Amino acid sequence: MTDIRELEAALVRHEHLAPDGEGLVEAAYAGARRVRRRRLAVTGLGVATVVALGAITPQVLDHLGDDGVRRAAGPAASKAPGVSVTSPPAVVVDVDRTEGFFPLEQGFSGTTSLASVRSNDQSRTGWGGNVGVYAPADVDMTAIEAGEAITVQGHPARYAENYLIDPAAYHEGPQNSWAPKPVRFDADGKPGRGTWQDRRAPVVAWRDSSGSWVVVSGTDRRTDLLRLAEAVRLRPTDARTPYRLGFVPDTLRLDFGGSNTHIPAQSNSVLVFGAAAHPVLKRSELGGMTEYGALRIQVSASDSGRTDIVARTGPPTVIAGHDTWYFTSPGGGLLPPQQGAILVTKVNGCEVQITTTDNNLVPRDTLHRILASATFGDCAAPETWTPPLS
Repeated sequence: MTDIRELEAALVRHEHLAPDGEGLVEAAYAGARRVRRRRLAVTGLGVATVVALGAITPQVLDHLGDDGVRRAAGPAASKAPGVSVTSPPAVVVDVDRTEGFFPLEQGFSGTTSLASVRSNDQSRTGWGGNVGVYAPADVDMTAIEAGEAITVQGHPARYAENYLIDPAAYHEGPQNSWAPKPVRFDADGKPGRGTWQDRRAPVVAWRDSSGSWVVVSGTDRRTDLLRLAEAVRLRPTDARTPYRLGFVPDTLRLDFGGSNTHIPAQSNSVLVFGAAAHPVLKRSELGGMTEYGALRIQVSASDSGRTDIVARTGPPTVIAGHDTWYFTSPGGGLLPPQQGAILVTKVNGCEVQITTTDNNLVPRDTLHRILASATFGDCAAPETWTPPLS
């Protein structure tokens, strides 16, 4: 970043990741974890080549009653998820690492495969960008074809300067009510939650042999965009997480998944399931894997000390041998969704948070069943992870 214009562009590009006023404590946890992870990343520590998708996201909890420790029996771990659960897209986005690029986050949103790419040598390659693999129906063919004809990796491509990469409509609806919103300042300079705006950006795009479109964005510098496009690689999906789910309600649909395994000791994975009645989530980037839906499962290897704070709120409920805490109101440094809840536990050194934004759709006993039927591995060893769904 060499001048104020680049700083302004970076702030605009990532304003949607700013926390709202209702989740500052939770955002501080996540922000500290991201800062620590990125500081380590630039030192070139542990590049993991294993791609992992999905996991459980940490969120808000509610205080237990005063009836002490309780034990809840769960179903057999072999029970298959409901028929409404779908599979991730057929390909995963990766990069050629010889230029210093690496995938910070890899995942999917709906039918779109996504990756957040960073660089170990920003002075030579730029900071990185975002890559998405889209179905033809999700691409504005007219806008792309109107771009400049170029060549990427030996095949025809287009460079379009003002492409609508992230429509505001993608962020609307009840399924996104808990997602971070852009920060807007009023006339007095006070921050508040704004509304989503259409986001346009320069892109490099080309049609893959499968018929899907690869779209590269995330930087305004043409040379950096072209260099990143040349480094993009697609490979068959190998979605893996540090756990395997034995049960998911058949009223839910797998909408979003992402993982960061660049530093195994701080690996993080998220799976988000949406209600069948709501539209499928659409995104142009993984955005720090801050996505929410009817059900969010996050598992993290980094030890933030969260469970130590949560444990001070009261005695645990024991589920399948795991001490758990359940929150529907602020507690333990966490803030749950207004109509939702968070179940928190620690398994094999993994911090586990299962969050629902709708207690009617995903009640407490369902969260217990999801946890009780899951099997866990080692969060800090991505090479041992397994497919999350049977």
